[in-house]
Amino acid sequence: MTLGQADGWRRTTLYGLAHFGKSLLWYGGELLFAYHLTEVAGLDSAAMGLVLGVGFLASAGLDLAIGRWLSPRMTHARSAAALQALGSLAAAAAMVAFFVTPWLPPLLRIGWALASGLAFRFGFAVYDIPQNALMALAADDEAGRSRVAAARISASGMAMLAVAGAVGPLLAAQRVGAGATLLLSLAIGAALVAILTAFALRRALADSGPALRTPSIARSMDGGPALGVLWPMFVMMAVMMLGPPLFQKLEPYFAARTLGSAAWGGAVILAAAGGVLCGQPLWVNFPVANQRLALFLVGAALQAFGAVLFFFAAPSSSLSGLVVGAAIFGLGNGALGAAKWAAFSDGVSHFARGREGAYFAAFTATAKLSLAAGIVLVAATVAFAEADSSRLRWVMMAGPVAASALMALLAVVISRKAAALAKAI
Repeated sequence: MTLGQADGWRRTTLYGLAHFGKSLLWYGGELLFAYHLTEVAGLDSAAMGLVLGVGFLASAGLDLAIGRWLSPRMTHARSAAALQALGSLAAAAAMVAFFVTPWLPPLLRIGWALASGLAFRFGFAVYDIPQNALMALAADDEAGRSRVAAARISASGMAMLAVAGAVGPLLAAQRVGAGATLLLSLAIGAALVAILTAFALRRALADSGPALRTPSIARSMDGGPALGVLWPMFVMMAVMMLGPPLFQKLEPYFAARTLGSAAWGGAVILAAAGGVLCGQPLWVNFPVANQRLALFLVGAALQAFGAVLFFFAAPSSSLSGLVVGAAIFGLGNGALGAAKWAAFSDGVSHFARGREGAYFAAFTATAKLSLAAGIVLVAATVAFAEADSSRLRWVMMAGPVAASALMALLAVVISRKAAALAKAI
């Protein structure tokens, strides 16, 4: 039994739960690391940019190196599941260490944050790459990979909801000097969930062998120029990790500096996470002939529209407009995420047999290089908005809108390449 089977969702659900645990650590970093360093640990925006930027740059290199090292060790689902369980231990421990930073003497904080952040990136690579590779190693066909992608993005949405739910209490706790304690407690809880779910997935896949492949495509393309086929998806990953995260990373600052309300800040980020989660039942059964292309185009349109609606609601601080805009943004972002991961898993399964780990590592390395560049933009925006906090909303709109336009263009390129390959086979 493999992942993504229509008549057997137990293992796919366990994969989703394991991805939920991993996503708690990921979104904890994405949404809270920057705020933690500047507002709780007392570092300035330049130091925050240094810590997170170095972490993402190192993470990209670690992904490539670890992906090459792990690739021959991931011959089937069983070995990949075992490796991701080991990685969960390292990543969880390092994240807890990172949130100890505020308790250290001020002179030691930046060094500790750098060291523990790098340890987290190393552990997360060992955790992330094998779990991602399961999408190609443990799913038999495109329909199965679409189901796994939907379970994955649903889990991401639930994790984002969980992390987003902490934003309001965090802002309130920080006002009374208890933000550091709350963040450390949340990190310990997330670490335990990540470890337990990763080991549950390992146990569920302990008797798994290799997934079946699509015979005609696999025979035609084995050993072929996989990068020549997959390059638009790498560009797509870079775009998705550079533009839309600006909305998410700047939201806590927007809530604290513009809305001035912990409850409103929490409501906005919860709405975005809810949009990601609630759309998945629709996206996995999207009723059109060219499902992937349509999903990319619809997702891009929704993401851009939601960001624009949020932008125009912000000056009046209309809570309903902000929440609706954030929810539509999340709906589109979730559609793009599901389509992106399913499409890349299809490509790796068809064109990179035996090199799944290396290609998924390169895919996540691309993401982290873009996130490193995004950290520079976040740090610059936070500093730029010191004089006028309304500037935050301009960047929160521009990132998703530009990314949506590029995603739509790349989706058309991918669709045409797929059609040309189908004719050639």
